[in-house]
Amino acid sequence: MAIQLLKKHEIIFLGIEQVASVCCVSEARVHRWIEMNGLKASGRDENINILSSDLVDFLVQYNMPIPQVILPAEAKKILFVFASETLEFIYVTFLIKFFHKLKEDANFICDCVAYGKDAELKLMTFVPDLLVTDTVSAYAEAIKLNTYSRKGGGNKILSIIDQGMDHEDVQKIKDSGAEAVVTRRIEINALVEQVNALFQ
Repeated sequence: MAIQLLKKHEIIFLGIEQVASVCCVSEARVHRWIEMNGLKASGRDENINILSSDLVDFLVQYNMPIPQVILPAEAKKILFVFASETLEFIYVTFLIKFFHKLKEDANFICDCVAYGKDAELKLMTFVPDLLVTDTVSAYAEAIKLNTYSRKGGGNKILSIIDQGMDHEDVQKIKDSGAEAVVTRRIEINALVEQVNALFQ
């Protein structure tokens, strides 16, 4: 059974055979994903169903490409990259709220990763529409990743800066490919508006 392109915010149930087909894997592999890796599924035996949104979340979690056919129309993918040492509780709480608001209000699929080789791999597999780089604690890494991403093309870049950053440093961030910069102290609603503005 062919799957048609989804409408905005549409979620559908997929059978094992459909998941295998859209992900280009065997049905046995899909069963292993359910049994071993926690792909959420309902039903039993021949009547196992998987929500398209659960499949997207699973593929994001395991760095696998997301087939366009299971993405809702107008869905955008955002990748947030940060320095691993910035994972203080307040910042993580902010990110969770930010991602939840984007997913709920604007039909975005969000993921995050620390700078390094994992970030480059995630760029290749996740293929984000928007790359958000944290320059506050990883200035050089952010510029390097912005430049790397810009060479690949196709995505927009938003960089988060420190409120007191020098004008020259801000310009270097923009020159590395950032279409927009915001301070880390920005409110969630203002940040969501900034993200939406990049896609207008």
